[in-house]
Amino acid sequence: MEHFKFAPQDSETIVNAIVEGYRDYIDHRKDRNEKMAISSAFAWTKGNFIESKIAEISPGLNLSYKFAKAGLTWDYLQFIHGDTKKLFLIKNAAYFNENCFSHALLPNQQNSKGHLRTYLHELSKINQGIEFSSVQQPLHASEQGEQLSFFVAEKQIKDELEQVQNTYNEFHILTYQIDEAYQISEIMHYLPNPENNIAYRIEDLSKYISGSELTDEEREVIAPEQDSGIIDPAAYDIGILENKDKESN
Repeated sequence: MEHFKFAPQDSETIVNAIVEGYRDYIDHRKDRNEKMAISSAFAWTKGNFIESKIAEISPGLNLSYKFAKAGLTWDYLQFIHGDTKKLFLIKNAAYFNENCFSHALLPNQQNSKGHLRTYLHELSKINQGIEFSSVQQPLHASEQGEQLSFFVAEKQIKDELEQVQNTYNEFHILTYQIDEAYQISEIMHYLPNPENNIAYRIEDLSKYISGSELTDEEREVIAPEQDSGIIDPAAYDIGILENKDKESN
């Protein structure tokens, strides 16, 4: 399992960027709340702030990144480590089910498979040649995992997938958890297995979290949107389309 982990200093730097990106999002929400009569749409931009902060520090980690599209409207960043050719994404743990990673976990629907995230399943096929026996399985994985080998991608997805598989060695997912105090309390590192749809836990990176505490004023700004029951559009991300015109060096 050790060789699937990122270098400790890289993990710490990425965790710090996730926390700093979330704090940038909080500052932006405060500013918009003060200057606009309505600013609720900004509630769904935290993923952009977090990914942008990682992109900002990427040169120091030998990371590159590229724009990709999940579904018709949701854009996100894919990060690639230059030496190991590991591709990884950042996901909100609120919508992530480690025992069935290709389906979004939606609020109040914990017993449902949720919406199919085609792009996560297709990207996970990068890991088809990995031996997962040395990686710890999540609890109750045998009860909730499912065999997905019967999924057949469209020709466009197949072509893109073949290119992706020839380019990268591994596909990883990092998730961040926001607790009841609206602070980032947990960051996990996963390696998804396309054969059983299980995201295997590689490392708990929460030990690197610092500076995540929010003031009462900051909580008051974001609490209405967090408690409204409205689902983040990112939870419905589907597709594997990439914007090949925009890439970092």
